Amino acid sequence: MSSRARSRWIRAAVWFLSITYAIGAPVTAYAELKAHVISQRFDYSPSFIYWICAIQLFCAVALWVSGVSRWAAAVLTVITVGAVFSHFRIGSPVTALPAVAYTAIQSWYGLSKSP
Repeated sequence: MSSRARSRWIRAAVWFLSITYAIGAPVTAYAELKAHVISQRFDYSPSFIYWICAIQLFCAVALWVSGVSRWAAAVLTVITVGAVFSHFRIGSPVTALPAVAYTAIQSWYGLSKSP
């Protein structure tokens, strides 16, 4: 793969991750605030869910900062690995598939050259 094509794939990954986290983290926090569905399902405290959402939102922005983008991807990868284990812990491995996909994308981005 040429460096130009690789750079395009990296940019696409950054756009995908930053947009989905920038939308998903606040929506998740709001759903938790209104119904406590996530904390009840996974047996976590609501404050833990809020912190995870805040970290995801911060990392979504940090993906665009060249000096810290790989660290942001690493933090997001740790969070998604935790999500995978959480889904397995409650006996719902199929619902872990999106987290597995995010883990793969974030890991690939973290190991790739930045654009």
